[in-house]
Amino acid sequence: MRARYLGWLRRPQLWKTFTEHDLLVMPSTTLEAMGLVTLEAQACGLPVLYQPVPGLSEALAASALATDFTHTAALAREIERRRTAPGLLPALRQSGYTNAARYPLSATARALDDLGRQLT
Repeated sequence: MRARYLGWLRRPQLWKTFTEHDLLVMPSTTLEAMGLVTLEAQACGLPVLYQPVPGLSEALAASALATDFTHTAALAREIERRRTAPGLLPALRQSGYTNAARYPLSATARALDDLGRQLT
């Protein structure tokens, strides 16, 4: 197994990159406002392993694998389980598709626009 940090990618490049990987690891340790990248990964069929922090816990819940990134043994177990558990990746892909569908960008844009109007 090989892990690599990809840095910032433009959206089309990011979506293409998702198809070249088996798992998105989201190691945010304190807060993630919503985790748009995780939802985009799920919409593209890429399972997600994440640190359960505010924002990610609410957006992903049981549709992804949550683990404590501060305990390296637990993290290694989750990654190994992803590799060896039969049926886990297809189940996470389907769960991710369903979860991502709850967050259409058009509805999010409208909600943010409405919020902006309320604040002005």
